[in-house]
Amino acid sequence: MVKEYIKESILKSAHGYKIYDKLIMIINPLPDGIDLNFIASEVEALLPRHLLEPVEMIYIGSFSFLKDRSINAMYKDGAIYITNEQDGTEDLVDDIVHEVSHGLEEQYGGELYTDGKIEQEFLGKRDRLKSLLKHHGYDVEKYNFYDPSYSEGLDMFFYETVGYPVLNAITEGLYASAYAATSLREYFANGFEEYILGDSKYLKSISPKLYQKINYLYNMEM
Repeated sequence: MVKEYIKESILKSAHGYKIYDKLIMIINPLPDGIDLNFIASEVEALLPRHLLEPVEMIYIGSFSFLKDRSINAMYKDGAIYITNEQDGTEDLVDDIVHEVSHGLEEQYGGELYTDGKIEQEFLGKRDRLKSLLKHHGYDVEKYNFYDPSYSEGLDMFFYETVGYPVLNAITEGLYASAYAATSLREYFANGFEEYILGDSKYLKSISPKLYQKINYLYNMEM
């Protein structure tokens, strides 16, 4: 009900921004120098219209549920919520692309995961990561590397004990970036970012099963 009221308010406003037909609502102001019209054009150039289908609206502001989890953005119930604390245009585009991937995952999860190919590829990489970390002297035995779902304990091990600069170096050639090791969902989202914003050929070389699924979504007709 509240979301519909907000949507109606924006539709009546002359100051709304859109990515295709998806409305962007600014709850709290962005830093100076961030041009949302330019960002909308950038996202439209990167993403075909059908990939935005799961997204109803985009909200930008200071949200406690993002701050409480120390994250920049979230996809929830058909909407993308993004912090207004942005370093620049590139960061905001990255956040939008990343959260679009979670919308696609929610809508097409059956097609993505039912055959188990992405999960098998992900867990194979987790097994390799466990061996690499053990080789570098980290105590890995108290963590479950074979559960594809998110684990706060494993996430904190990666973030605090190992640290992402070290983890990125250790996992070069294994993941597009080390954050992909966090969970199966983030493996997909990270791969989607690499496909859209990075080097799709590199993604294909290191994660062929993931690449195949993302390439299918990108080129599908709706």
